[in-house]
Amino acid sequence: MGIISGDCVEKKNIDSVFVSALYYGINKAIINVMGTGGMVLGRRTSHEMVGLLKDMGIIKDSMTDEEIKNLFSNTFGLSEDLIITENNDEVIFEVVNPTLDLFLKKMMEERIEPYVCPFIHLLSTIYTETRDCNLMLRQVIPENDRAKIIFKKI
Repeated sequence: MGIISGDCVEKKNIDSVFVSALYYGINKAIINVMGTGGMVLGRRTSHEMVGLLKDMGIIKDSMTDEEIKNLFSNTFGLSEDLIITENNDEVIFEVVNPTLDLFLKKMMEERIEPYVCPFIHLLSTIYTETRDCNLMLRQVIPENDRAKIIFKKI
């Protein structure tokens, strides 16, 4: 977390194990306290995060696939690469070498649907707000060094 001063953010590195533990703890708490009602909280959290990032000038109203990829891979450091594929009825985000692999692995092992997840809700919120479309999560396909997150366009 950096020090915020106007439009400037002083960058400091935070270990991905800490961030994974944070996301894991948040999701476990949501499930234990709210159950499936946590879905609404996850969407609202992403909306608020996007609002803050827009206020800081990190997210723009209209972003290209390349800008979204750069945001997640370089600015946020959440993955080595992000491949975005869009067709008539779906959008596929392929997250290559995610840095929060501990978080994602624990969610899969425990068969927990993450309600607060940068790859699901935040990524889809940024995409939909910059593209004027809505997405609904269809499927998450974990692979060795990547995850495909498939959304249906609605």
